[in-house]
Amino acid sequence: MAYTTFSTNNADYVLQLGNHVAENRQVDIFEGIDGLVIEMAANADGLHELLPYILSAEHPQMYSPVTYCAENQIPIFGTDVRTTIIAQLRLHLDTPLLGLQLPFLEYYARQEKKGNERILKGLADWSFVMQSQVGEGRNGINARKIEEFVAPLLAERLGRKPHLGLIFGTGHMGLKQDLQSKRRRDFTI
Repeated sequence: MAYTTFSTNNADYVLQLGNHVAENRQVDIFEGIDGLVIEMAANADGLHELLPYILSAEHPQMYSPVTYCAENQIPIFGTDVRTTIIAQLRLHLDTPLLGLQLPFLEYYARQEKKGNERILKGLADWSFVMQSQVGEGRNGINARKIEEFVAPLLAERLGRKPHLGLIFGTGHMGLKQDLQSKRRRDFTI
């Protein structure tokens, strides 16, 4: 699963972009993180009640990194919004040219190396132009929650700038740009 590293004023990040159904064995990129944010919505009682479900065989993209964090007492956050099947189908209606992205998304979902920054940026910019609610809308919301709430919370706890790991599907390549630009995420939201 491809990954990229970057920083904002509030945190240093490693963003892993993968395929939700492919097994993820790449945990070394998360060594030294202070918190992990996963592509999942927390319930009212927090993410801890969802961990047994995530650690089941149903989430191969997250299993190894989440296990690593649980074993090392690294907090895990779920900042995503819940989507419905109708919303997922609407993604295809909102982005009629999504098919042009699919080969790139699938390629990067299967790589265990740092992604090409130009291609990642190009796909992120395409997603931003298309402004799909399920893709770019969730990027903006996740970026706001991560950059404006999770990172400051961990900075307060640690007394320093945190290092956060992020696990999202390759369709969320725009998350990096949304984390780095408040204007961009606010425009989408």
